[in-house]
Amino acid sequence: MTIDEEFDSLVAAGENVFLTGAGGTGKTTLTRQMIARDPGRFAVTASTGIAALNAGGFTLHRWSGMMLGPRDGQSNDNYLTELINDPRRSVRKGFARIRSCQSLVIDEISMLNGRTLDFLDFMCRQLRGSDAPFGGIQVIATGDFLQLPPVNKTGNYDWAFQSRAWKEANFRTVHLTEVKRQDDVEFVRSLSEFRFGVIGVASANLLRTRIARFPDADLTRLFTHNVQVDKWNAYRLGEIEAEPTVFDAELTGPESQQQFLINNLLTPRELVLKPGAHVMFTVNSSEGGFVNGQTGVVADLGSRRILVESNGRLITVEPFQWQFDSKDKNSATFTQFPLRLSWALTIHKAQGLTLDSALIDVRAAREPGQAYVAASRLRTLSGLHLKGWFSGVFVSRAAVDFYLHSK
Repeated sequence: MTIDEEFDSLVAAGENVFLTGAGGTGKTTLTRQMIARDPGRFAVTASTGIAALNAGGFTLHRWSGMMLGPRDGQSNDNYLTELINDPRRSVRKGFARIRSCQSLVIDEISMLNGRTLDFLDFMCRQLRGSDAPFGGIQVIATGDFLQLPPVNKTGNYDWAFQSRAWKEANFRTVHLTEVKRQDDVEFVRSLSEFRFGVIGVASANLLRTRIARFPDADLTRLFTHNVQVDKWNAYRLGEIEAEPTVFDAELTGPESQQQFLINNLLTPRELVLKPGAHVMFTVNSSEGGFVNGQTGVVADLGSRRILVESNGRLITVEPFQWQFDSKDKNSATFTQFPLRLSWALTIHKAQGLTLDSALIDVRAAREPGQAYVAASRLRTLSGLHLKGWFSGVFVSRAAVDFYLHSK
């Protein structure tokens, strides 16, 4: 039985499943194939807004109606009582989803903290009147705990796998091992070592060849913070001697939903471009002939179309419409050209992308898994450019131990 068949068999049997593996092993593809076979069965959620939009679903907080979740020190009972007395439709609809759910997908589980998973488990048991894990809902969690962690300003990460809910759910782990994003054996080995935070001599020697002494100014840069991204993109755009054209997104629907789209889409609400600007496509389009993460250069600008030169050909780009909830025609929409400036973006927003080339500074990575996420976006070793050598790669010891003991 192949790993893919094992995953399908466990899901079909109703088991709780944790689908994991390094970046580029096909977790997203396998999950989408599973959902496509029986779309009515699966509620699709993710730990963050960006991941939810990529997965075509809700954030887990919105899907469940839990809103922000319990406050520090607040009991599950107390917070659920607050929600039960909350008159908002979003809470009521979340309760209804929980009560009717058969199978729940939680994408990018690494960024979901254990406290939230514990409350979800409690909430599901109470609302469904069942003491089974998650009230009897089958849970398929996907992601990699050696990538980006839950948000935590203290550095004490509350991982989902450390929670009581995780342990009681008895997740069956399916670990994808074949890397499909890269095909260079030595590069794949180096990335694997990056993932676990231990760089061997051979990998160190290989990676030293990728230090960019005089990096091309047009290389996509992956930064840790938005302020760095905005500053570099504005600087590079300002170097082009042409008048900028500003494209404002068209927004419809409830304001709170509009704000969610504005905050979480890769595409900016205000897209400022000039001929010669370096841009990145932000959706997949078989009709347009481009994919999410592909880069190019603006050749011409019009009010309803933009021409982008990419991979030796001219691509006509038209406005694209995103919808907050594809099943609700009255939900908010965001219509904009599916582009963003590509001289720089954050590592967080790069997660899930595949890039041909980028300059990264792993010395600036302050979160576990951040350096690995940045490096593993690259398709080839030749596309990886390091700003400088590093003294180490920051990883979570707890996450490493989790994988060492789950094999």
